[in-house]
Amino acid sequence: MKRYVKTLARKKKKTRKKKQAKQWFSFGATSVRKKKTRAKISNRRLPFRVIFIILAILSLLGAVAVGLVLLDRYVAKTSPVAAEFGPLELLDKPDWFGSSLVSKVQAAAGGAQFPLDKTTARVVADNLQSMPWLYEVKAQTTNNSVQVSAKYRRPIALIRQSKAMYYIDLDMVVLDHLPIDTLATVRIKGFSARPPRIGDTWSANDVAAAVRLLTAIERMDEISTPEAPLLNEIASIDVSNFGGRKSSRRPHIVLYAKDGTQVFWGAAYGESARYLEASEREKIAMLYQFYKDHSTIQGKVKYIELRHPQEGIPRPK
Repeated sequence: MKRYVKTLARKKKKTRKKKQAKQWFSFGATSVRKKKTRAKISNRRLPFRVIFIILAILSLLGAVAVGLVLLDRYVAKTSPVAAEFGPLELLDKPDWFGSSLVSKVQAAAGGAQFPLDKTTARVVADNLQSMPWLYEVKAQTTNNSVQVSAKYRRPIALIRQSKAMYYIDLDMVVLDHLPIDTLATVRIKGFSARPPRIGDTWSANDVAAAVRLLTAIERMDEISTPEAPLLNEIASIDVSNFGGRKSSRRPHIVLYAKDGTQVFWGAAYGESARYLEASEREKIAMLYQFYKDHSTIQGKVKYIELRHPQEGIPRPK
């Protein structure tokens, strides 16, 4: 009986161990199956993740490329320092426009070297609008320089006010004084009004009369004596008696040669008939006849009278 009980207990124990072993094995098999199922699901999802990652990377690279293009355009627009530089080139510059005036133009323009970009031409043209020596200014940028085309104001007379000196051009524009050795600039004396600021137009009648007379002489020089201009021998023009404001008997306008010889021109240009004087044409003819006969207006007589109508050359008195 005891043996039977022990044998039965052993069988129950073995049966329990087998069940436990089966249960453990069954649990492990279930885990393996779950892992395999998850692996299959993960393998199915993998292509979608790869595609998503690739698309994200491509989008990022595209955004970076667009950003670099925009940055390059911004730098090109706002950073002219990176551009090449070139000098200021004055086109059709007259011979008398010397180095002092060129330096003055460069200072007004903003320097001697400029970035060769699209905005430089407009900036240079705007800066030179305030330069009284130039007008109708245009500028353009080339591969080598900044080209400036303009019209140049040529001084014809000199004005001295106290210690200051100014030039006057044919349009009565006041210019600052600079040394110009190649031009014959006659000094105007005896004017009544003070000159305006540099760059402004002077409306004084006596100064305008002097400029008009000097212009007529200059024009006659170009026609009659281009190699030896008579204007080179004239030092000053006196308009202190303009319109006879001091004396009706004295000449209204007097030219002075460099040696002091006086030329009695008389009434303002265009006003000779009003004062019964020789016409402007006759006065010019008499003056240049004297000049051609003597090759100078200096050192021959004390004064040359042009007011009285007469034939031939003016007779000294």
